[in-house]
Amino acid sequence: MKIIAIVAAWEPELQFLLEQYPPISHKQIGVWTFYQYQNSDIYIISVVSGVGKVKAACCVQLLISEFKPSEIYMTGICGGLSEEVSGGDIIVAEQSLQHDVTDANTTIDPRDHYLGRSGVVNSSERLVQMFEIYLGDEYPKVHFGKFVSGDQRIRDDYMRNKLREDFNAIAVDQEIAAFAHVSYLNNVEFLRLKSVSDKANNNTVNDQIEYKKIACSNSCRLLIEFLEYRQRKGLFV
Repeated sequence: MKIIAIVAAWEPELQFLLEQYPPISHKQIGVWTFYQYQNSDIYIISVVSGVGKVKAACCVQLLISEFKPSEIYMTGICGGLSEEVSGGDIIVAEQSLQHDVTDANTTIDPRDHYLGRSGVVNSSERLVQMFEIYLGDEYPKVHFGKFVSGDQRIRDDYMRNKLREDFNAIAVDQEIAAFAHVSYLNNVEFLRLKSVSDKANNNTVNDQIEYKKIACSNSCRLLIEFLEYRQRKGLFV
């Protein structure tokens, strides 16, 4: 049976999954509760990692070691850096990097024990291509590009513009780069999509009042619909 894992940083980001597929069991390990679901020929493990790169990295490594998923996904909300994205849009991370480390955005292999923290990590090409095929022309508000992650809340125009210009990034959060780094080091296929809750600028607080709940639902719903599509098409191998 195919084991799929889904990670989010915050409880409301997984609410859609919990409502659609009530868990059949759960397992508590440390501070993390791993919920377990079965849907036909796939077994789903979901967990809320907590906010920030350290929490995400610890949680993902534990998830991989304990449950050995063949694919792992991250969903949730993010700040939009590109002028082409709006509140509620979906952004798929083709690449990610940690923006708050020395020499960020170098081409160093992420597997390097000393300098790997500075490298760019690519999403699994097979899953990205499959997701693009699934979307077709029916989802115009889905964007693909580079995410940057750091242990900071980006809520001002200066930092927003700096991250966009320095790294050519279209979105920012606090977890995706760490999630990807751990998945990559463990040779587990992974895909990351988040929905825009704000523009990471001086108006962030007001934007989140309008879009945060919508964004939580949008990203998780699209991910679940993609997994259901793959089941119908027999694309889990």
